[in-house]
Amino acid sequence: MKHILYIIIFLFAGNLLAQEQKLYDVSEVREMPIFPNCEEIRPRNKKKVSECISKTLTTLLSSKLKGFENVMYENNLSEAYAMIQFVISKEGIIHGIQEMEGSNPLLAEAAVLSLDQISQELPPIRPAKLRSGESVNLRLKFPLRFRVDLNSANFDKIEYPVDEIVLFSLFEKDYRYEIRLFNNKNIKVYELKDERETYLGRFMSMNELLRSEPYRSLVEEVKSSDRFFVTDGELDNENYEVYIINLFNKTKPVYVEVLKEVDGEKVIVEEFKKELDFSNSIYAPLIYR
Repeated sequence: MKHILYIIIFLFAGNLLAQEQKLYDVSEVREMPIFPNCEEIRPRNKKKVSECISKTLTTLLSSKLKGFENVMYENNLSEAYAMIQFVISKEGIIHGIQEMEGSNPLLAEAAVLSLDQISQELPPIRPAKLRSGESVNLRLKFPLRFRVDLNSANFDKIEYPVDEIVLFSLFEKDYRYEIRLFNNKNIKVYELKDERETYLGRFMSMNELLRSEPYRSLVEEVKSSDRFFVTDGELDNENYEVYIINLFNKTKPVYVEVLKEVDGEKVIVEEFKKELDFSNSIYAPLIYR
């Protein structure tokens, strides 16, 4: 699945509400901040520095937004636009990341989350400077455009014989939160306790869910294991557990494991490298809701 991502850094910014510290626009500074991979460009060459920042952000965001084309297909969008603003502080840190009016909410949400992750991974940036040599907070904004060819979508959504399936579960003390996919589109969350089920809400995308508490924190707690509990249940008078592996690890293949207890130990009884194979297996009803 191919997608195209466009980023252009604007050499101006509109008047916004004043913050505690003064924010400068590109036209007001003498030297631009120096991003990674842009060290060879003279800081006073605003045009070339801006082009380099655009190129760097395009590369970094393209990697972070790797799965966003699926969101586009699911929402039948061939193109999405967002305007994002951020500040490079005088300490060389990216902060104040926010979407601007007129942005597609799905792309804006994914871009803000991705840029926040990028800001935590980047080394300190040499900040913008005034003619006096003073380091200052620089405000930048950029348009982000994401395009896909809906006619070239080469995958089929797997159809289950139910409206909801369990994607994975999260645990907090005595509570279990089941994260479910509804009609192959939206995300729904249910709280399970004492054999009672309570509907907690709906999310438009997985990124939206992962920006909400307590789900964001609970995912972070188990993310390092790359092993997410999906659900458990009984088939033919035997109890099974379903796990999804590498759900949030973009560098490793995602697959499904089914376990059951044998002689007091949990053992893997089946592995499925493809969702289609799992959906056609005898274990698929375990995730039906």
